[in-house]
Amino acid sequence: MKKIILVLVVALSMVSCATIINGGKARVSIDTRPSNGTTIFVNGIEKGQTPLMLKLKAGDLIRFEKEGFQTQTIEVDKKFNTVAVLNLFSLLGWGIDALTESINVPDTRVYNITLKESN
Repeated sequence: MKKIILVLVVALSMVSCATIINGGKARVSIDTRPSNGTTIFVNGIEKGQTPLMLKLKAGDLIRFEKEGFQTQTIEVDKKFNTVAVLNLFSLLGWGIDALTESINVPDTRVYNITLKESN
């Protein structure tokens, strides 16, 4: 009986590994040319000015605004989060990771954006 309980505890602890371990986020470095003073918005929320390091999820929208330059928006690209493999055959774990969008993580960790001057 103790072995069965131990196996169940271990199996349940493996549920939604990607969500538990990193939540689908990664540290991303953001900079622009010209460098300082570009305001960064992530999903419409101001996060600061370049250069900047942020924890972002795949699919987040980053908007760059600087006076005298065109506003630019990019989407954080994605790759498969290998930590999700720890779910093994747990459909519940895969489901939770899918709902929390933790199956993917940002692929690019450094963004250097060249701003274009306004006309």
